Amino acid sequence: MSLDSLYLVSQIVTVVVIIATLIAILSQGYQTNKIARAELTRNWWMAVGAMNQTSVVSDDKAALMTRVFDLSERLLREVLTRMTFHMHAQVGVSQAAYALHRRGLVEEIPFLLARRANAALMISPIARAWRRANCGNGYEADFQGILDAMVSDAEAKANAKRAGGEKSA
Repeated sequence: MSLDSLYLVSQIVTVVVIIATLIAILSQGYQTNKIARAELTRNWWMAVGAMNQTSVVSDDKAALMTRVFDLSERLLREVLTRMTFHMHAQVGVSQAAYALHRRGLVEEIPFLLARRANAALMISPIARAWRRANCGNGYEADFQGILDAMVSDAEAKANAKRAGGEKSA
C-alpha cells in the first residue's frame, strides 16, 4: 500500500470518527435536554405544591380558604388582603410556567393540571374580582387570554348555579 493510499484511508477514518463523535454529542445533548426539562418540571411542580400547601397547612388557614369559597360569607378586609397576595403569587407562578411551557421547558401534563387548579381557584368571586382589577398588569397577552377564559367559564358556572341550572355536588 502506498503512502497516498494510507493517507486517503486515514482521511476516511477521520471523517467517520468525526461524524460518529458529532452524532454522539447530538444524542447526549438531546438526552441532557430531556433530563433538564424533567428536572425543571419537577422543581416547578414541587414549588407550586409547597405554595398551595401553605394555604391549608393549619386549621386556621384551611378555615380561611373555606370562607373564601363560601359565597354567603362576608369577608373581613384582612382576608381580602391575604387573598390578593395569594392570587398574585398563584398567577405569577402560573405565568412563569406558561412561559416555560411555551418554550418547551415544562412537561405538558403538569402544566395542564396547574391550569385546571387555577381554573378551580376562579370559582371564588374574590379571585374573579382580583382578576378584573389586575387585568392588564404585566401579563403576556396570550396568558391574559387564558386567565380571561378561566374567569368567563367560572362566571358562567356561577350564573348557572344561581339560576338553578347546575346542581352542586
